[in-house]
Amino acid sequence: MTGAGVAVCASLLSACAGTPGHAEHPPAARQFDLLVSEQNGYHYPPFLREQPAAPEAQSYALRTLSELGRGAATTMSAERVASMRGEALSASPLWGRTWLIPLDRAGAGSALGTDDVKSVEGLRAEGGWYVDPALGDDGDAARLGATWAALDVLRALGRQGSPHTGDWLRSLLATPRPLDESAALASALRLLDQPVPAALAAFDTPGTSDWVTLPPGSRTERLLDTYHYVLIQEAVGRRPDLDRRTWEAVLREGAVTLSFENLYYLVHVLKAAGSPASVFRPVVERLENDRLDDGTLRDHHAYVGNPDASLFVERLRAIAGWPLGDRRLVAALDREERSGTVGDVTERLSRAALRRVATGATDGGVDEHVTRLCADPEVLPRVVTERNATLWQRRALDCADAGTDTGADSEIATPEVRRWKLDTPARTVAAATVAVGLTDAGQRDRIPPWITSAVLGRWAREPSRFTSIYDYTLVVRAYSLLGGAVDASMRDVLVRRVTGVQGLRRVARPISGRWRGSRL
Repeated sequence: MTGAGVAVCASLLSACAGTPGHAEHPPAARQFDLLVSEQNGYHYPPFLREQPAAPEAQSYALRTLSELGRGAATTMSAERVASMRGEALSASPLWGRTWLIPLDRAGAGSALGTDDVKSVEGLRAEGGWYVDPALGDDGDAARLGATWAALDVLRALGRQGSPHTGDWLRSLLATPRPLDESAALASALRLLDQPVPAALAAFDTPGTSDWVTLPPGSRTERLLDTYHYVLIQEAVGRRPDLDRRTWEAVLREGAVTLSFENLYYLVHVLKAAGSPASVFRPVVERLENDRLDDGTLRDHHAYVGNPDASLFVERLRAIAGWPLGDRRLVAALDREERSGTVGDVTERLSRAALRRVATGATDGGVDEHVTRLCADPEVLPRVVTERNATLWQRRALDCADAGTDTGADSEIATPEVRRWKLDTPARTVAAATVAVGLTDAGQRDRIPPWITSAVLGRWAREPSRFTSIYDYTLVVRAYSLLGGAVDASMRDVLVRRVTGVQGLRRVARPISGRWRGSRL
């Protein structure tokens, strides 16, 4: 459920803390910066922080750890390995398998297997080169890249490439080639344990004297050129002659912000140039901080935020008594709207609500489009049942934040709530949702009489019956709103379970009592 992780924190505040005293809980200026997406400027749901990086980024992160002599063992579940393998192979049957090599070496045994040998060999053409269907190109450059990838996978699986492949690679040596093609050719020959002629290394060292004047995109290309230059020098058995001073400065400035791919290139370049271990300490610290419990790594630079999660952050700030308004969120909304993205009803309501809250326009008029949406019973149900209670509560909250009057005297009547039995966790959560939703809409006195603290209290004292911490927290909050006393055992369960949720730890604790993705 989008934003549910942040909503858990909001419910915890209401159920456990009551109204926080400002002296006891001073506002933390950068409290939620941890959850700001670098992709679009919105906040992202906390659970994303426990999602491993995509296969390609994961591969570069694990390769970097190996370059630096750090252990990279993983205890990934079979389901997660299968998911990552499927994602990699859907991107490319050859390069996708190269991304899985570090996972295989780290102990994810099902990442690669003997069947992959047959699959890779099935992509070898009669001429000896390999063809990657995902590349959509069959020129020499594409053939070299695919062949390099195929040989890397075969080598990782303990197999040697075909002699025909070696014949084809040697036939290319007579023709001068660009730096990147030469690097692929040298690396492929090396994987076949064949000699790499010194003439292939007849390239000047990519310069760095103009580094400060290069635009970001050109800096990325210069790093990639330098990486390819290093690969060729290593293949012919030479130590590359590099400007270590400049590249070490680049690493100092970018150790935390570079994409995993560019970070790997830079680390490999500096390792080849002989930089001391002290240079790489910021890299090790970053990667270890991004390590998940199963040994894989997260890539928080890739997380995509959304208006719904950002709206929950604003609601958290309101509950804590902190100032609202966020120019960064307004800028994110402006960028998205300029892109022409429309979105479904839920997104449009979330955006309208977020814009009003983030700009502090709480006394302004209401957008006519929002008024029409909130007056539509297909959008905001007029009859609430156990099946649509959550949808009603979320939409009603969005309508209220967007400025629409959802009170009893407005055009939008108080919904009819049809009674149901509170005999299962799901039905109890639906009833709690109604109680919380009506309270948030300023209609606490209209909570149906059959939703009582007595019946909710019985469920609040049985946390083990709830599989979702969000659901349990919602029940406790509704129980408290209806006059139930949140005793020490309930508080203990809430604090332990919320602060124990992976991805919420660094958010919940301060509140209740952190082939070219980035630029150089």
